[in-house]
Formats: sequence, structure tokens, C-alpha cells
Amino acid sequence: MENIPFGCFKCGETTHCCTRIGDTVIDLADIFDKFEGPEFKKLNGKNIFAETTLNTFASLGKAIRIEARETIQSLFDASGKDKLGEALAAKCMRPEAQCEMSMPVFIRDYTDFYSSKNHAYNVGVMFRGPDNAL
Repeated sequence: MENIPFGCFKCGETTHCCTRIGDTVIDLADIFDKFEGPEFKKLNGKNIFAETTLNTFASLGKAIRIEARETIQSLFDASGKDKLGEALAAKCMRPEAQCEMSMPVFIRDYTDFYSSKNHAYNVGVMFRGPDNAL
């Protein structure tokens, strides 16, 4: 469980943040109360995983992501189901086939930029030819 991906999924009418372990999608909103570290305590109970994108979670920085990963690892290791309880485990774990993955972040604007003179020249050649590329 070294690689813990974060994403968003839709199941029915609800879209939440998730992670995936094998063929199982884990609804992080359902287990939000299990995130008890100092970074999550700063949220004062605001369930950032009940949102439709990861934008809030991603904006909070590296420390909260590390804390989230450590919590997920401890909950879903060999003894993790004991930590979740049978009812919560059944609620938060969904077969991947029943879920539809959705766009994990909302990006308002996109700006392309030239990364080098060579890049600008190559694009210029496509539009204006080599003599007027720049």
C-alpha cells in the first residue's frame, strides 16, 4: 500500500473524494471521522472529502496529504477492518465496477506557455513557416 491514489467518484447521485485499493473504491467522506491527526483537527470537522473535487484537500498542503496517507494505510492494513468496524467498512468500500470515476480537480483557466526558444520556434514554424517562425 505504498501508492495511495486520490481521486473522485460518482456512485448514484453522489460524488465524493476517494482512494482505490485493488478493485475497491474507498469513499473517504464515509471515513472522514477516522482522520484524527493534527492537520485534520484544524478543519474543525469540515469533511473535505464530501466535496465533488480534491481542490480543497490539495490546497491544504503536503502535511495533510501525508497525514491522510498514513491514516489510510493504518485503516486498510491487515488489521484495518477491525479499526473501521464491519458496518463502516461495508459502507465505505465499493466495487470499482459500481463506480464512475470523475474529474478529480476543477481547473478554472488553462494557460499554455512556451518553455523555450526552441518550443516557440517549432510552434511558429507550424503557423508561419521557418522564415517567420519567431
